[in-house]
Amino acid sequence: MAKKVANSPKSETMTEKKQSPASGELENLREILFGNQARATDDRLTILEEALQKQHRDLTDALNKQAAAQREATDAAERSLKNQLTNQANTTQANHQALEESLNQLRTDHKRLMDEMQASFTQELEILRSSLSDQIRRMQNESRQRDDDLRQELLTVSNWLDNKLTPRLNLGQMLIEIGQQLQSDNGDASSPEEE
Repeated sequence: MAKKVANSPKSETMTEKKQSPASGELENLREILFGNQARATDDRLTILEEALQKQHRDLTDALNKQAAAQREATDAAERSLKNQLTNQANTTQANHQALEESLNQLRTDHKRLMDEMQASFTQELEILRSSLSDQIRRMQNESRQRDDDLRQELLTVSNWLDNKLTPRLNLGQMLIEIGQQLQSDNGDASSPEEE
């Protein structure tokens, strides 16, 4: 930009020299009057342009460095997060496996306990069944024995009664006599009260 400004008076002077000799003198006069000032302005513009380019380079470098630092920090944070997530995933997987193993162990223990309980209950049930069968047989035998004993006793008592008791007709006759005697006693007892 400054070079264009710096080159434009020279290029104008060259074009004007080519155009006409009067204009060349005017250009020379202009060069004499404003030449130093134009060169100083061109130099200042060149210095400003170089300073601007240097600042642009410095800012670009600073931005690149900052972007690189941020990329590096981002990459480090990403690696750290990946490591944390990997560690958490590994820990979670280890915990999951431990829980599965514990659950499988609990299932095995539960099945073993249930089998033991079932075997114990089955054994106790068989013992009870056997005991009950024995008791029932014993009670049936005792009941038969009592029935037999009672039958025998009844037969004995019946035979004894047959031998000891009077026959029915005799007993009936005795009962009639007792009844008549009670009636006569009742009649005698009631007649003195009537007097």
